[in-house]
Amino acid sequence: MNQFSTRELLYLEDTSKLLDSIEKTCQHAMSEITDPQIKGVISSMSNAHKQWMQSTASMVTKSSLQ
Repeated sequence: MNQFSTRELLYLEDTSKLLDSIEKTCQHAMSEITDPQIKGVISSMSNAHKQWMQSTASMVTKSSLQ
């Protein structure tokens, strides 16, 4: 994998912040919601965002090591 440009790294950083914000919103919503079906949907969204955050961090780490 090639190294990312500064612009690409800044984009990934912004995306990571956005995904982190969405994750926090999902966590807050799950603490407030009592309906198990809705809670399940939000939990799935939360897990998907965690995976995206990990993938993004992994790409940046791999890029910076090269």
